[in-house]
Amino acid sequence: MPLMFLNGTAMSGGADHHLVGGAPLVTRTTTAPRYRFHSVGERYPALEDVGAGGAAVAGEVYDLSYHRLREVLLPGEPDGLELGVIELADGSGSLAMILRREYPALPPLTDISDAASWRAHRERT
Repeated sequence: MPLMFLNGTAMSGGADHHLVGGAPLVTRTTTAPRYRFHSVGERYPALEDVGAGGAAVAGEVYDLSYHRLREVLLPGEPDGLELGVIELADGSGSLAMILRREYPALPPLTDISDAASWRAHRERT
């Protein structure tokens, strides 16, 4: 089954965690330090791979079934995100929702990389 890194409202305790269903939590971790972390219109977070000079972003990795990923989680994601592969702190890879590369209707982005966590960002706003 695919591993899925979550870093927003679908994490444990979040408003959209029900989309994960009973999928097991594999680990709480961070990404490799190669991402900019954005708040998209203050509605949801987005990872952007920038390579050198990025930040490590906190999240949770779940072992999802392909059915749950395809039929439940992905349809619940905002249009400004797309499915991609990210690098985790230990060098392994995981699926994740990342900033859509070309999307003209994207709301304003606010760089929240210094918070390194959607929860930390929401607590300070």
